[in-house]
Amino acid sequence: MTTTPDAPLHLTARSPEDLLAMAPVVLGFWPDDSVVMMTFGALRPFHARLPLPPADELDVCGLLEVEECLLGPAERHGVQAVVLLYFTDDPGRAGLVHAALREGCRARGIGMVVAIVADGADYSVVGADGALGPRTSYDVMAHPFVVHALVEGRIAHRTRADMVASLETEPALAAPVLEQLHEGGWEDTDPPLGARAVRRHGNWVEATVRLATETGELPGARRLARLLWALQVPRIRDAAWSALDRATAPRHVWLWTEVLRRTPDDLAAAPGVLLGLAAWQAGDGALAWAAVDRCRRADPDCRLADFLATLLEEAVPPDAWTGTVDWASGLPPAAGDPR
Repeated sequence: MTTTPDAPLHLTARSPEDLLAMAPVVLGFWPDDSVVMMTFGALRPFHARLPLPPADELDVCGLLEVEECLLGPAERHGVQAVVLLYFTDDPGRAGLVHAALREGCRARGIGMVVAIVADGADYSVVGADGALGPRTSYDVMAHPFVVHALVEGRIAHRTRADMVASLETEPALAAPVLEQLHEGGWEDTDPPLGARAVRRHGNWVEATVRLATETGELPGARRLARLLWALQVPRIRDAAWSALDRATAPRHVWLWTEVLRRTPDDLAAAPGVLLGLAAWQAGDGALAWAAVDRCRRADPDCRLADFLATLLEEAVPPDAWTGTVDWASGLPPAAGDPR
């Protein structure tokens, strides 16, 4: 799910080509083998993408899962109408999914503006009976929506796979951090557990994150090593979270993306979920989901990732979060300096 940020880009669609061009703009990448749902009429509209299930999963249960995943949040948020875009070269699978979504819209009282099946070269509008209309060639690469989005950096990746790959560890960037983990002794030292130590290191982590997001300067390898070591403690990870708000969310997205590229896989859980929270606050649900997946690879039991996944599944808008993260509650005052 991708929610509308505070200063949304206003696009007016007057044709199927306009709608097809809008999809990569609102998602941040070019969807492939996917169904994209755009919503209208809700207080806070949102957009969603799901991969089209493989043919052997298009049974009754599989189709009900797709219908609930897309239309359940739409109904709960008071969506009045949707546009459905199927990006695939397999119109048969798209037809099965569309039949389920069409019936789901009727049952839930949600209007359907239009449905389109597109394969990257041609598109067909889906009729009210589910039949495909005439094929029409299209090319949105020069479309004004796309050109403007590329200039502004809204379409950062060619595909979702490229976006996911951008969060992977880059060995050349991670090597200095690994070296500092070893030289600093953090590689063989348990993370801080005592209350005063947690307070000291949490203060340092919060200050480090705030400085990086304010100056736009990434901490050096030694500080990154110490940061990753300390973030293994949930309380200290939450100290980093406490520095995040909606105004600074894009800067946190930058920070944790760069940190992840330099992070050994076994330490990726904390920066992964912190990136996910920042992406959600920035209105980028696709990136938030990729970050959740990155976190869960390192720590399948991360409760904060589960919490964020629920927010994304329910299309909860960023402004619904009005609380603050009081990570130091109950901790005694710090004594001394962290090593």
